[in-house]
Amino acid sequence: MLPSRISVILFKHIICQILCIFCINWSGARVVRIEDDGVRTVPMQQLDKAIDSDGSFIAGVGDYQVYWYHDTESEGHPLLFVHSVNAAPSAIELKPLFQHFRASRSVFAPDLPGFGRSTRSVGTMTASGFAENITSFIDQMPSSEPPDVIALSLGCEFVARAVVECGAKVRSLTFISPSGFSRRQPPAAQAQKRLKRVFDFAGLGRGAFKLLRLEWSIRYFYGMNFSGFVPNELITYALKTTRQSGAHEMPLQFLSMSLFTPNATEFLYSRLDIPVLVLFDEDPNLSFELFERFTANPAWQFKRIAPTLGMPHWERPEETADAIEAFFSGL
Repeated sequence: MLPSRISVILFKHIICQILCIFCINWSGARVVRIEDDGVRTVPMQQLDKAIDSDGSFIAGVGDYQVYWYHDTESEGHPLLFVHSVNAAPSAIELKPLFQHFRASRSVFAPDLPGFGRSTRSVGTMTASGFAENITSFIDQMPSSEPPDVIALSLGCEFVARAVVECGAKVRSLTFISPSGFSRRQPPAAQAQKRLKRVFDFAGLGRGAFKLLRLEWSIRYFYGMNFSGFVPNELITYALKTTRQSGAHEMPLQFLSMSLFTPNATEFLYSRLDIPVLVLFDEDPNLSFELFERFTANPAWQFKRIAPTLGMPHWERPEETADAIEAFFSGL
């Protein structure tokens, strides 16, 4: 139970959380203007692609566009990737798996609304809003076959919600280091409103985001999710994507903690009736005590990819891909 008012300690905790969860496009000739860390503005080209692949804009659920990467050269079962939501996410988070499976499957990897090459200013978003968009992605996939879906961290909650709340038709789910399995619950709604007011006050939240996008900060907190070397392409892309116009908007909504589902195991995960694979090991941002509620369920499989710290598909890509391939072969 949270105290009646937000303390400095809680505030620091939330700041640290978004920094830690941090781990968890520059093509075309058009020049846009973005806000620098000072008061002036500087020219910068349009955001690069995160993945060397075909891509296109599709309609989001609201009055905005979503960009997704796709490769439909292969005729295997369709596969959708859903990245996490944090301070600097995009489809690059799942790039190693996109690259692996594109040789044998039709693959699709959207930038969720508010991130990457998708529209940044999308208004207030909720977990249900993200779930509705994921359902829309599935509906717009060209194949009539229900796809397999691979999701990362908080994206797992959104995908589960898309299935149980929106009726999204999928064949299977693969969750990588999923949120929602900790005994620790997100703050109550009233506390979330207080957090939002704190970060809205005098531009405090926007100022915090400017600190997040500094290179030393990006390198430090990415390092928390890697037991070894942090790939330079993740650092480089994070620097680019966090400097786009409106880049702060969705991370500040995330910072209010309102995108997490209370009792996610009960209200989301336990209602899934399709095969699920969970890949995990250690994670500095998450804990998995409630896996125990699902280990006896024959539809759920758990595979530890060790040693990793939340990004097994980057640290141990072959082992991760092999585990997913083995899961798919049994469907």
